[in-house]
Amino acid sequence: MKNLLAQVKLGTIEGTGQFQTGEVQTKLGDFISTIINVVTVMAGLAFILYFAIGGLKWITSSGEKAKAEEAKTELTQAAIGLIVVAVSYFIAGIIGGVVGIDILNPSQLLDPTGYFGINK
Repeated sequence: MKNLLAQVKLGTIEGTGQFQTGEVQTKLGDFISTIINVVTVMAGLAFILYFAIGGLKWITSSGEKAKAEEAKTELTQAAIGLIVVAVSYFIAGIIGGVVGIDILNPSQLLDPTGYFGINK
């Protein structure tokens, strides 16, 4: 069992740590997948933050039209940002399918051997 966990196979990449050998395309796919997932999580957190701030501004505008309009603008911009992130994620999936890199599969990074059943 120790030998099974010591030997990592990811597509044609074999080995562990700095001793991995294999195709650059697979490593590039893993890198791009990590970047896309981190950016998506950060964008989601930014949406929640900006939407909450916009909502608080709207609630505390006390009927002043200028403050209420500023809050509505912030809420609209937060929603547009979330839509842009969702569309970008969709486009990345299409590009990954065309190029042949599974860049939207973060479970491949978590369990590259399939030993724990994440990739099934």
